[in-house]
Amino acid sequence: MKIKAAQWVAPGEIRLIETEKPSPGPGEVLVRVESVGVCGSDIHYFLHGRIGENRLKGPTILGHEYAGIVEAAGEGADPSLVGRRVAVEPGIPCGACEWCRSGRYNVCEGMVFPGGPGVDGALREYMVAPAGRCFPVPAGMTAAVAAMIEPAAVAVHTVELARLRPGDTVFVAGLGPIGLLTAQVARLCGAAAVYGADLYPERVAAARAHGVDEAFQAAPGGMAAGARATVDWLFSRTGGRGADVTFDCTNSSDGILVAMHCARPAGRAVLTGISGAEEDPVPVSVARRRGLGVQWCRRFLNNYPATLALAATGRLDVGSLVTHSFPLERTQEAFQLVADYADGVLKASVDF
Repeated sequence: MKIKAAQWVAPGEIRLIETEKPSPGPGEVLVRVESVGVCGSDIHYFLHGRIGENRLKGPTILGHEYAGIVEAAGEGADPSLVGRRVAVEPGIPCGACEWCRSGRYNVCEGMVFPGGPGVDGALREYMVAPAGRCFPVPAGMTAAVAAMIEPAAVAVHTVELARLRPGDTVFVAGLGPIGLLTAQVARLCGAAAVYGADLYPERVAAARAHGVDEAFQAAPGGMAAGARATVDWLFSRTGGRGADVTFDCTNSSDGILVAMHCARPAGRAVLTGISGAEEDPVPVSVARRRGLGVQWCRRFLNNYPATLALAATGRLDVGSLVTHSFPLERTQEAFQLVADYADGVLKASVDF
């Protein structure tokens, strides 16, 4: 049986195709896809066909933030999942390497990740997924919100890595979906003040509704240009001290510079953004002189259930971040909108 899918074929070009409907194997379920979020990493692939050294190997179905209805269960898979809407944790680790065995499956070098090199993703009518990575969502949670559990889990893990303490002052560079979710989680963890900065006025305007006390309209460029103004602004708001915890949630190398320059002495900086470059400049001298704790975030780790609970209770607002919805047939338009930062977009979803 043939199903519809949206396939990347060249930089800036996605076309609608037909492909074979997959069948669940042992331990797998068949998911009828209902909603797929357009991620910033998808945009790197869409525009350039690569993220750093990871290059698409040919025409590829993108998409990894997804939710849908389980329609069938393979041998050994939990049959109670059939008929239920699930949020799907997309990565499939090998389960056997040193990192998987030590509990750090998020850095598994054999990870199979949909929508990346050599692996088709979720922008199609049906997907198969391991049953153990499908999390039933509460009644009343929409598919678009359920698909947002993936980026929300990244934000939760980002804040986990920061070892944030009640009363800390926080700065978030980049107020897209990940940045705004990170600000919310930081507030839930007891941050006394949350500051943020972004290049786009619509995101600055949206920040207060998502846990940010004050947001700065940033300008592009390194410390000799726009980044300096952002750092100066943050220090003016913190009495010249800097933030206890800073987060880079941008798609630019400038975000790393800003986050580390905005951290106070002995502060912590968590770098979650993906610039897409093979190499990014890191201000090592700043980190050394200030004695910073610097941590990179790799996706998420064992926190889908906790993230789902935060979203289900409304303590974490993920739904309002989805500002635009497109049918599968308009996937090209959805990706171009996000790539262009057009029409005040925060998050676009492709809905079936």
